[in-house]
Amino acid sequence: MKRRWCFISYILTLIILFIAKAADNMLTTGKTILVQRNRPVLASLSVIASQIIFYKLINCIGTADNDLALYIVSVASGVGTFLALKVNTRFSKERTFVNVIFSDDKQAMMELRDFLKEHHITNLASDGYTKDWQKTIAVTAYTETKEQSRLIDEYLAHHQIKYKRIIQRDK
Repeated sequence: MKRRWCFISYILTLIILFIAKAADNMLTTGKTILVQRNRPVLASLSVIASQIIFYKLINCIGTADNDLALYIVSVASGVGTFLALKVNTRFSKERTFVNVIFSDDKQAMMELRDFLKEHHITNLASDGYTKDWQKTIAVTAYTETKEQSRLIDEYLAHHQIKYKRIIQRDK
């Protein structure tokens, strides 16, 4: 029974090491992003937390009786960096892109407007006209994240309707 508890304790220790190192790398990568965005206080707090985790990890790895902990922490480093970049891509709001989208198909434009609303993408629908002076809808979408831009890209790509899209970078 004691041997079983030792094994479970060992596995839990490795899991904790993995989570701690992934968090450490997320903080380190986050610090770099925060420095680029001129957020010195948050970057400093990230460094402090990262250093505490790092030195605790060094202590645990140094006292480990084999190399498995070292390999676990190494893999967790890559996972932490990957996760930090994914989170940054998903929630980055460093610039706004203005997408002006037109189509001759008024119904398709109404569906696009509903799609944007469902995905909480700020937009403005206004009257527009086709080349033949038929009334349609023009949609202006204000994307704040790369994820929102990706959603619009995918939406337009997966529909057979012909859209005209003009993208401008807002200040």
